[in-house]
Amino acid sequence: MTDAVTTFSLEIEPPLPLAKAHEVDLLRKAVSANPSSITLRGRLASLHFIQDRFDEAIDLYRQLWDESPAASWAAMLAECHISRETPEDDRMAEHMARLALPLAGEPSHEAQVLAVLGKALIRQGRHEEGRTRLMAALQLDPFNANAYKRLVALDLASGSTGSALATAEQLIGRGVTHSRVLAGKMLALVGQGRFDEARKVVDLDRFLYRGHLAAPAGWSDLASLNRDVRSELERHPDIRFDRHGTASSKTWRVDQPAFASSVAIPALQALIREAVIDHVRYLDQEESVWVQGRPDRAILHNWCVITDGDGYEEWHVHQHGWMSGVYYVDVPDGITLGTGPGGCIVFGLPENLVGEAAARDFGQTLVRPKSGLMMLFPSHTYHRTFPHLGTGRRICLAFDILRG
Repeated sequence: MTDAVTTFSLEIEPPLPLAKAHEVDLLRKAVSANPSSITLRGRLASLHFIQDRFDEAIDLYRQLWDESPAASWAAMLAECHISRETPEDDRMAEHMARLALPLAGEPSHEAQVLAVLGKALIRQGRHEEGRTRLMAALQLDPFNANAYKRLVALDLASGSTGSALATAEQLIGRGVTHSRVLAGKMLALVGQGRFDEARKVVDLDRFLYRGHLAAPAGWSDLASLNRDVRSELERHPDIRFDRHGTASSKTWRVDQPAFASSVAIPALQALIREAVIDHVRYLDQEESVWVQGRPDRAILHNWCVITDGDGYEEWHVHQHGWMSGVYYVDVPDGITLGTGPGGCIVFGLPENLVGEAAARDFGQTLVRPKSGLMMLFPSHTYHRTFPHLGTGRRICLAFDILRG
């Protein structure tokens, strides 16, 4: 074990003491009894936002802003309006972001507001204004992933691959190696036809891990653990269909699966944690910009994705992770024994960003899932899944290794 490995610690995200749905019910009663409480209304507004109840969130944040103008209320109003995705809401998001700017205070907070403002301007077709705001956000906070992803999207859409690559290299030179920057560099290299260099940015031949876990104490085999995990997931009170702002389409999701009373899910999380730590020991012997960006302290954050026959994941990377992964709790036989792509996960590049020919030349790696399979990969690896169009549910626990 190297010295670097000894500095790596991985904590499991704490379980929920209370389901979000139940917390909302309690907070509504508390706000009704204490309507002047800023703390209660602020928490309720944030939960409405998390649960995609944007109208209710806007009503509460508007009250808070009117009573006590603060950057946080204006910024959240901007985020809520952006999420409703209408032309009028885009204009309102711009308005609220402009009100938040002079109140932002900390450079990182100002950068967050500028990133939202840039997005609102771009959504209105004002690309150069938006670009200026995004560049200003990165000047204030070079680690702001939202500002960077919107900036690189502008450059790639306009064919400015040189600018996209220069920005990525500049940030990497400053020690910024989050997944959006590495993915942006990869896309820019593909745009210039430098496929071998682009493949090395993600280097799946070295960094895609596939393996199986051993059953933990208390379960006779992995299949019995999987059955218990599935049971806990399917009766979770926070399960939702088509979660806004994710790559999931026609899917059920649970954002935070573990409760304090959960048994099987924490046992699975502990197995995943140990597998990640073992994999990091291997990674620390490898040379790459991604490995060098490994955090010393990290958090295992997970969520659940459940798909029926027509559900799937669109192309995406995991913006907040350093390393990401998936554990397949239950996979129908029609997928495991199939021959086509249905229900499979594929790593590659999105055609809408680089074009069909470039995506084909870059290449794809398809993995056929089966119950009990776990995979680990760099968070900047683009991936998607295909609908399996059959009976049964494909259930997986996805996760990110976040910087602690």
